[in-house]
Amino acid sequence: MAEASTLARPYAQAIFNLASADDTLQQWSDTLAHLKEIAGNQSVQELISNPDIPREEIVSLFVDISKEAMDDKAVNFLKITAENGRLELIPEIADGFEIMLAEHEGSIEARVISAYAVNATQTKKIAAALKKKFGREVTIKTETDKSLLGGIIIRAGDVVIDGSVKTQLEKITHSLLS
Repeated sequence: MAEASTLARPYAQAIFNLASADDTLQQWSDTLAHLKEIAGNQSVQELISNPDIPREEIVSLFVDISKEAMDDKAVNFLKITAENGRLELIPEIADGFEIMLAEHEGSIEARVISAYAVNATQTKKIAAALKKKFGREVTIKTETDKSLLGGIIIRAGDVVIDGSVKTQLEKITHSLLS
């Protein structure tokens, strides 16, 4: 099966095109962030993945939770997503939209995942290197993941730079076993 971000991209692109035409980019950004938060709830995820629950009920749940946070176009987006069995992609759709929005605004967000906390000096150096690589402003968000053992993984748009010790060890192991 295709990766979630690949499946989500056409939905994000369609919303971005609509929002650009209507000059509602920020409104859609807020709406998608709200829907992503709802979809990220463990109970909602269980409902979405339960094939016995009609998709219309899940859409109604989103609408009820959202109250006035959604207009008719957002409700229609939910209905189409549900009809196509893609409600579980809402977080990836929201992320894809934000990437397109940042690109439209001439910036890019990079997630830096490291085994240990990244300090301010390191963050500035990474941002400067990425700004040089992409030719636009870079916003850095950092995360820690002890399973990496060392090094970092950088995700910026569709680009992934994996300099983690874990990946290097996996590559060495694979080459020794091949």
